[in-house]
Amino acid sequence: MLPQTVNGGWLRPLLHRILGMILLGCPLFIVPLRCEAQNLVPNPSFEDYAVCPYTVGFQLGDRPLHWYSWTMSPDYFNACCGALNGLDTLVDVPLNGWSYQHAWDGEAYVGGYAYDGVSGDYREFVGAQLIEPLQVGCTYMVRFRTNPAFNGSYWLINGGGVCNNIGLLFTMESYAWTAPTPAPSYHAFAARNYAHVYSSAVITDTLAWTLVEGLFTADSAYAHVVLGNFFTDANTIGYPNGGSSVDLAYYLIDGVEVLPTESGCNGLGVGGAIDEGLPVLRGQGAEMVVELPPGSSFDIRLVDALGRIRSNWHAAGGTLPLPWGLEKGAYTLVLDREGSRSVLKFVLAE
Repeated sequence: MLPQTVNGGWLRPLLHRILGMILLGCPLFIVPLRCEAQNLVPNPSFEDYAVCPYTVGFQLGDRPLHWYSWTMSPDYFNACCGALNGLDTLVDVPLNGWSYQHAWDGEAYVGGYAYDGVSGDYREFVGAQLIEPLQVGCTYMVRFRTNPAFNGSYWLINGGGVCNNIGLLFTMESYAWTAPTPAPSYHAFAARNYAHVYSSAVITDTLAWTLVEGLFTADSAYAHVVLGNFFTDANTIGYPNGGSSVDLAYYLIDGVEVLPTESGCNGLGVGGAIDEGLPVLRGQGAEMVVELPPGSSFDIRLVDALGRIRSNWHAAGGTLPLPWGLEKGAYTLVLDREGSRSVLKFVLAE
């Protein structure tokens, strides 16, 4: 697979138009199948949070839902914090301590160190558990948007650096730092000089978001995704940008997508199986319900086709009506209980 880097400014409206055409081809009722590829990344544009960010470093209440530091202290930026007038302004959108940049989608993004020729291989990574593990042998379109931080209000006032190798990596196990405090220096997800999708070219555009994308065929049932520069300084090209004297490269990330491309992969184009003892969807329209096995207890997430968490709650066994007021589109219910996970998929087209 050859990684690619292209400017994705024209692609987003085209994708939305294509998805709209696909949905028009779906039956005008709810069915337990999917007519489009679902993004397997939760909270892919980092819009969902429990507490508006108030400081730097991915601390408790200071990071997007479902995302964690996988080493050191990346940052979460959101326009919600601008009115708080304190240290929180370092993580505002569009102006923050690192950069002046509007979000690619919504009002939020994350960022972290990608290269620093002085400190020696210092990196910051963000990672999350996928909504469903990848299926071995299935091919996925993998993409995200990135932008080098430039002219921030505190750290990069006079510019910033740039580098190559900004990328995405899948893993079998989590290396997430889940404590409420920032990850210590010894909590390190080390560089490994490869990534599954990355930009071999130096990304220098500080105005527009650059799309990094590529096709990846899963050789394992990867369950987690992590983003950053996974190459050492010796294997990275980095330098000052735009007249700056600083070679420290800090990159913003938004719009992360992992989309199955083949029928039968992660439910694409096939109905969900109904197994005894597992949750099932029954009914149609506003009468659709989830039937939970007797005596069971689940943490439930309702996720749309873009991977956004639309609702989450806890429920015990029995018949459970779905939350409504949703626009048409493809949805996934992720039901977790101790030691197992069930995934139910449906399309709302009316």
